[in-house]
Amino acid sequence: MRTKVDRLVPILLIVGVLLVCFDVAWAFTVAPLVQGAQLSDPVVIAGQVVSTKLLLSQKIFYIHVPVAIASFASLIYTAYLAIRFLMTKRRAFDVRSKTAMQVTLVLVLATMISGDLWTAFEWNTWWAWEPRLTTYFILMLMVIAYFILRAAIEDEERRARYAAVFAVIASTDAPISFMVTRLVPSSVHPVVFRTDSGLPPKMLIPFLVGMLGMLLVTWALYRFALRVNEQADEVELLKERLEEVDGRRQRAAADEALGRLRAQEKTVAGNAEEPLGA
Repeated sequence: MRTKVDRLVPILLIVGVLLVCFDVAWAFTVAPLVQGAQLSDPVVIAGQVVSTKLLLSQKIFYIHVPVAIASFASLIYTAYLAIRFLMTKRRAFDVRSKTAMQVTLVLVLATMISGDLWTAFEWNTWWAWEPRLTTYFILMLMVIAYFILRAAIEDEERRARYAAVFAVIASTDAPISFMVTRLVPSSVHPVVFRTDSGLPPKMLIPFLVGMLGMLLVTWALYRFALRVNEQADEVELLKERLEEVDGRRQRAAADEALGRLRAQEKTVAGNAEEPLGA
């Protein structure tokens, strides 16, 4: 049965997509370019002398950071649902936690792809073992390991319990990955959220709009995926009940057949004991 929240999901998804599109359009049309490396020879652009390289690749920032923040939020929500399962042992919370982790996996992969593109353009390499990339890479491996763990355990109760514990452990990497650029000042990865960032309105507005849009898209994807997983879980429950009913019927039929055989055996034994001349 669809709830009021489910009825709002398509609207939230459309609004989120529109906000993200607004973010991208603003980033590539209105938001100014940032200055990068020093040029060997100054050049004149639009009547102004430019002595540093203008980085078009910085536009990835307007998508990469919102997706990364959404992945952190989704992973922490996964851990929250996992804790609820450990406290209540309710199957519904295991389904919700698994669904949130599925959305987290999508966001993590999108973050890694956009981050690698940024790395290639900014640092002229596809990968660098710097603190932020390394901790986030570990986070991605833990998210993937979560699904490997679920697939490796057949017992339903043990699978849900172990997955919940692992989800809580994996979530601890989210704040570490977020704070590592502050804890390790030598990191070459830029610090986005800080008190002295001083982003001009032309850069701050699309970033905040894109952040809100990505969070709405994330929530909508979670609700869509949850509906699918809940329906699949209901089908599994129905199959289990049907198997139980079928098993009981088969046992009842077997007991009935056994009873008939025993009755026939007694009849045959009784006939065999009668005198031949009777």
